Amino acid sequence: MRRTNTIPIGRMIIDIKTLKRLWHYLRPYWPLELLTFVTMVLVTMVTLAIPLAIQYMVDDLIPSLSAADRFELKPIVLFALVLIGIYFFNVLFTWTRDYFIGRIAAGIVRDIRSDLFYHLEKASLRFHHRNSVGELMSRVLSDVNRIQELMTSVLLMLLANILMLAAILIYLLQVNWVLTLIALIPVPLTILLSHSFGRRMHRLVNEYQQSFARLSARLQETLSSLTTVIAFGQEKREQARVDRESRRLGGWIVKTSVTASLSANLIHFVNMLGPIVVLAWGTYLVAGGGIKLGALIAFYLLLTYLYQPVQDLASINVEIQSAMAAVNRIFEYLDLEPAVVEDANPVRPKQIIGTIEFSNVHFFYEENSFVLDVEQLKIEPGETVAVVGPSGGGKTSLINLLLRFFDPQQGRILIDSIDIKRLSLSTLRNSIGLVEQSPVLFRGTIFENIAYSNAEATAEDVERAARIANIADFINTLDNGYQTEVGERGVTMSGGERQRICLARALLKDPPILILDEATSALDSTSEQLIREALKTVLVSKTAIIIAHRLATVQFVDRILVMENGCIVASGTHEQLMSDSDTYRELASNQMIG
Repeated sequence: MRRTNTIPIGRMIIDIKTLKRLWHYLRPYWPLELLTFVTMVLVTMVTLAIPLAIQYMVDDLIPSLSAADRFELKPIVLFALVLIGIYFFNVLFTWTRDYFIGRIAAGIVRDIRSDLFYHLEKASLRFHHRNSVGELMSRVLSDVNRIQELMTSVLLMLLANILMLAAILIYLLQVNWVLTLIALIPVPLTILLSHSFGRRMHRLVNEYQQSFARLSARLQETLSSLTTVIAFGQEKREQARVDRESRRLGGWIVKTSVTASLSANLIHFVNMLGPIVVLAWGTYLVAGGGIKLGALIAFYLLLTYLYQPVQDLASINVEIQSAMAAVNRIFEYLDLEPAVVEDANPVRPKQIIGTIEFSNVHFFYEENSFVLDVEQLKIEPGETVAVVGPSGGGKTSLINLLLRFFDPQQGRILIDSIDIKRLSLSTLRNSIGLVEQSPVLFRGTIFENIAYSNAEATAEDVERAARIANIADFINTLDNGYQTEVGERGVTMSGGERQRICLARALLKDPPILILDEATSALDSTSEQLIREALKTVLVSKTAIIIAHRLATVQFVDRILVMENGCIVASGTHEQLMSDSDTYRELASNQMIG
């Protein structure tokens, strides 16, 4: 017979590989898991002691006191103290169990979220362009919580209930095996019900998680673009979209809640059939002297305890099946291939000088889409090169390949004659400073944002970079200076201020290669002129690539590359290109540059 790597849970098939991957996160906490299981054994023992104590009270203690010649208080006091002790240790052991479970859960959540965030950081830009931040956050937050519940309370309660079930069955069979077998009649029906509801819960929870992700994505997109929404008077439109997603989510919440409640109550009803029969039959036995009253009471109490593990096991099956939807969603992201892979034995040169070469590079994002072709391009150390051209010509793609955000399908890109695929990623990224067209600031202070590129930078280093970037005077006018909070994504700063802070961040890094992607696009003419003057000094010892749409900003460079349709169609100084390149002349004419 052919062997399969799956096991059935209810009617759902779970891949053994998936269970092994889940065990990977549980394994580091096995000492705490062991302690938790020990406390569960203790909780089970204390729980079983309560019905036995009541049986002793009814069948032994009360008759002995009634038969005594005189009333004695001491046995009653001792019995009360024993009961107090039983309940005290029940509380103590239960609290200890829950404490251990909390510790394990916190660790598992931290580990899974860390791995998931790492994979998302390594995912391709194409992946992030296709998936909203809200969707990613839903999986990192909501779905991970579902896995945490599955791998802590669910699995541990599974072991505890099996233990409780075994202990109770052994006792009940010794007391009256006929009554025990009668009481077990509803169990198969309970199992069938749990399987049926489990399948439905799995589907409902999967739909709920997807609906939650859509709502999260809608909220994130709207709130992050609130200025645009208000400017165009689209508040009601966005409110309607959010309300629509909220109603859909509410519908799945109701369906999930109703299904879970119906499952629990129907199973509870079926489970109570056994105790009812036991009470009726037990009453007959007590009246006929076949069993003592205390034994019947203890039997009944333990029987209710018996059905609780059965019911819990049934609900655990439902939980497992519903949680697998979140497991699959998490592993879908954990299985993402990284955008680039570091060489097994990466090169880590002591120093990068800054020579850049593109050799027969061919790159496309997707089949039948934009294609970048660069046959030969060499940028010498200390040379400042501008890349201009119409939108969609390939300027940004050129930079993305140099930074290894993507790898070309053909050809090589070299820095100091070393293929960047062989360079360690840390060496590559530490050797290049980037100032993006859309300035990105993080929640925190101005100082923290500038120092983001160099954690070891001193206050003097930060201030020097700010002066070069022409932002120091503005910072000094603020009440809190460099400790001023910039707000989320720098909302308290103007576009030009944000861009100059980002420029200071790149300059503080002091890399041998500097990339400016429209770094002066948001500056006024005065600030732009000051920045250009500063860059003339800064770029003397650096290899620099400046992406520009405004040709006026690149008059001082050593060489200008003109890109069109993914190819470098011309190269030279401004004067040479005005003479030799139709594309460059057209750009200059459109910008009224002579």
